[in-house]
Amino acid sequence: MELKDKLKELRLSRKMTQETAAEHLGVTSQTVSKWERGLLSPDIALLPKIALLYRCSIDSLFSMDTVWGIEHREEFLKKISAYKQRNDWAGEYDAWMREIELNPDHYENYVEVMLAVVLRKDFSDDKVNKMLSLAERVEKCCTDDTLRNEMYRVMVAICAESQDEEIKKKAEYYYNKLPFFIHSREMYARYVMEGEPYYRQVKETLTYMVSQAEVSVRQLITPDMPPREKLFYYQKAAGLYEVLLDGRYGGIWEGALLWDYMHCASLLVEMDRLAEADAYMEKIFAAWEGHLNARKSIQISDLLFLKGYPKINHPGISFTQQMQKMLEEPRLAPYHEKIQDYLARYSEYFKIKI
Repeated sequence: MELKDKLKELRLSRKMTQETAAEHLGVTSQTVSKWERGLLSPDIALLPKIALLYRCSIDSLFSMDTVWGIEHREEFLKKISAYKQRNDWAGEYDAWMREIELNPDHYENYVEVMLAVVLRKDFSDDKVNKMLSLAERVEKCCTDDTLRNEMYRVMVAICAESQDEEIKKKAEYYYNKLPFFIHSREMYARYVMEGEPYYRQVKETLTYMVSQAEVSVRQLITPDMPPREKLFYYQKAAGLYEVLLDGRYGGIWEGALLWDYMHCASLLVEMDRLAEADAYMEKIFAAWEGHLNARKSIQISDLLFLKGYPKINHPGISFTQQMQKMLEEPRLAPYHEKIQDYLARYSEYFKIKI
């Protein structure tokens, strides 16, 4: 579709007259008319305002979504992965910001760098203020509800960690933007879609709900709890992911499940229930072994939705982080030799520096 046709279609979809669009954009209605007849092209400085008014990306106005395609994304993520392996947070952050500057309408990048700030626990004033600026743009311009909600969720964590009391208050603002499950539109998906789109939507909702339930169960655990109570909650948390994954490949959710298993094993050792601890450790070892043997090619769980997986670190990175943490846990000393062996194998197989 040509630009002139797209501009007219977008205006009509927003139920605007040429006069109304012109008023918002600070031009005359004759100018808008010439755009839509192909007699004149919008000034480049007006493109952000046009995209904002019509709730679309600048790229989509020119049908250029393919420019930033699969090859570009893969190459960029390789750079990010390299920075992570070198533990170069400054380089990683700068790379994200350059990507956002070059590609301002790909809002998933905004959320990704926000999440990176949280994971790095870098809540310095300059980072927090920059994230607030990005969040403002996502809220104004992004039409993807899933991305907007993810932004709200991550910004709660960022604002809550700020040393500025005014920014801390913004955490509550973002929290109140998050939708309640009881009012979630996904519950009504069957009224508006069918077939494969419907089942994908149901899986996405199920995956999200299970993930949130697992996190909520773990939030009930307190440092002063007796080991038996902690074990109860970690087992319940793991059980949620076990239902979702069904023993198959599961991306980041599989990694989260193994962390629950690790805590279960540690607590069972503390309680001198060694046979049960062995069983949990064997589950962990089996998962690690599976990935060393290209488990990713095995069928994904039928219940799992993995839309975001290509943006996630490969298992070599997340699992080696877990191995290193387990080697620091005295209660898991009986398994340290085997863990060390897997750490060495993963380092070699995935070419990760340890």
